[in-house]
Amino acid sequence: MDVHDSPHVMSRLKTFSIRIALLCCAGFAASVSAQAPKVPQVPPGLTPQEALKKMTLPAGFNVTLFAGDPDVVQPFAFCFDTRGRVWVLENLNYLTRGSDSFNEGPRGRIIILEDTDGDGRFDKKKTFADKLFFPTGLAVGHGGVWVGSPPNLYFIADKDGDDVPDAAPKVVLDGWGIQDRHETLNSFVWGPDGWLYGCHGVFTFSNVGKPGTPQKDRTPINAGVWRYHPVKDKFEVFAWGTSNPWGLDFDERGQMFITACVIPHLWHMVQGGRYHRQAGQHYDKHAYDDIKTIGDHVHQNFGGRKGGFAHGGCRIYWGGTFPAEYRGHVFMGNIHHHLLYMDKLELRGSGYRGTHGGDFLDSHDEHFLGFNLDIGPEGGLWVIDWNDADICGKAVHQVGTGRIYRVTAKDTPPVKGLDLAKLSNAELIGLHTHVNDWYPRQARRVLHERAVAGKVDKAANTSLWTLFGDTKTTTGKLRALWTLHLTGGITQPLALLESPDALVRAWAIQFICEDKNAPAAAVSKFADMAKSDPSPVVRLYLAAALQRLPLEQRWAIAENLIAHEEDKDDHNLPLMYWYAIEPLVAADKARGLKLAAQSKVPRVREFIARRSAAP
Repeated sequence: MDVHDSPHVMSRLKTFSIRIALLCCAGFAASVSAQAPKVPQVPPGLTPQEALKKMTLPAGFNVTLFAGDPDVVQPFAFCFDTRGRVWVLENLNYLTRGSDSFNEGPRGRIIILEDTDGDGRFDKKKTFADKLFFPTGLAVGHGGVWVGSPPNLYFIADKDGDDVPDAAPKVVLDGWGIQDRHETLNSFVWGPDGWLYGCHGVFTFSNVGKPGTPQKDRTPINAGVWRYHPVKDKFEVFAWGTSNPWGLDFDERGQMFITACVIPHLWHMVQGGRYHRQAGQHYDKHAYDDIKTIGDHVHQNFGGRKGGFAHGGCRIYWGGTFPAEYRGHVFMGNIHHHLLYMDKLELRGSGYRGTHGGDFLDSHDEHFLGFNLDIGPEGGLWVIDWNDADICGKAVHQVGTGRIYRVTAKDTPPVKGLDLAKLSNAELIGLHTHVNDWYPRQARRVLHERAVAGKVDKAANTSLWTLFGDTKTTTGKLRALWTLHLTGGITQPLALLESPDALVRAWAIQFICEDKNAPAAAVSKFADMAKSDPSPVVRLYLAAALQRLPLEQRWAIAENLIAHEEDKDDHNLPLMYWYAIEPLVAADKARGLKLAAQSKVPRVREFIARRSAAP
């Protein structure tokens, strides 16, 4: 059964104590005191230029101030458009993590900042929209702007790209909660598959659906990663769990990573996964166990620094201009330590291991709160600084502050005059080989938009297939494949299941099951692959796909997957197998016990027995 169909969901939500703010951005358990908190000693603030001078970086890097107060204030999120301009959400309704200035009306706004001369600092500013209540997430694409503004996910159309909304914001989804103002929808990112992805925290309770959807038909989420398809108008939870994730990105293999708070900071998120929760129970009460962090370390009191629980921002560096040793590193902000850390990713079985990569940017400023990151068109690492004395969000002491910094390798050439939307289809396809992944990502989205409008012809798809066939790297093949999926160029997806590249086979499985209606021939092939495919990554994608198949189609695939004794100690596979098998056992306990007898994965055997004994 789907988690949102569970009769236990609402009762668990009602009994789940909402405990707000003891350790910043983390939501450690603590009841809200009825007495006014003590006013903390507030260290003096630095001007943007003073703060810039105190920052330290590894040799070979520069940091510049792209924008600072009063030109940008209370920034919650930012993103780039195809012209390389920076769109910023200013959340002027934020008061504390448990309150807002609702009575003053909607005060949030979206501004556009542009650097026309390429000197690394904005010189042109305009307001795109204002009077938005408590904006939390932002993405540009598909003829407008997508804005998180609980209880709503809005789309603000701007089809002609004149930076003037075509109409009032349209409510795409509603039901987003705001119990904890730090933990609602955030960190919007376009996935390689064309879906809009975002995070959601554990102490806010949302029941998401299209406007007018009855409560029983809504999808609950209070921790995890969600996604929405802008063309198919579909919403679903991608993975459940963690704490207050605020930062999401994909690596060059299309694997998702997030950073989180209180519990360990680094997570490889797999479709259908259930992950270690900071508090409360999983919606699926028979999950029995959850997938843990991939990090081999934590930042709590790391290196003698106090605190270190709260992380914000997650960006994997594929910008092409940093020295080679930084490629593929995960960058993240640490709110308590007022700096940016790095983690290294190592392939391990079906997933990854995260090791400490060192400090990157140290602000030496008690007000620096870097919690949102991105890679720019020049290959630099960009970071939002909320900039305040209170790292826990109990108050806003520095009202009217905020900064956006850009870190570049020395001698990085400026980029100006961009307008990818004016390029031809052939030119956009050519950008798929660019060393800075910013360009393939932007090009992919533009081609998706054109395909929806009927402006991607057979010749363009032929060129993408040529690129797919000619490239010698998995990265190159995946870039072409992802775009072909969005342009409708994959007419024989089953053929991709025969690819010698494991990641191509894996992504073909996800594409085939995207709409939960895999053809019978694919299901039969999945069973063969579950038995004989040598890649643990392919078996991971099969386990995720199982959850999207009808129960009667799962048995043979499940039987073959759990025959792989080599998977018994994998970080992901035993639990991912179980999440797909549990409904089978609930539906037919006798057949489930036969499955247990065949299993070479001990944890699956154990959980089948446990589930068989449960009501």
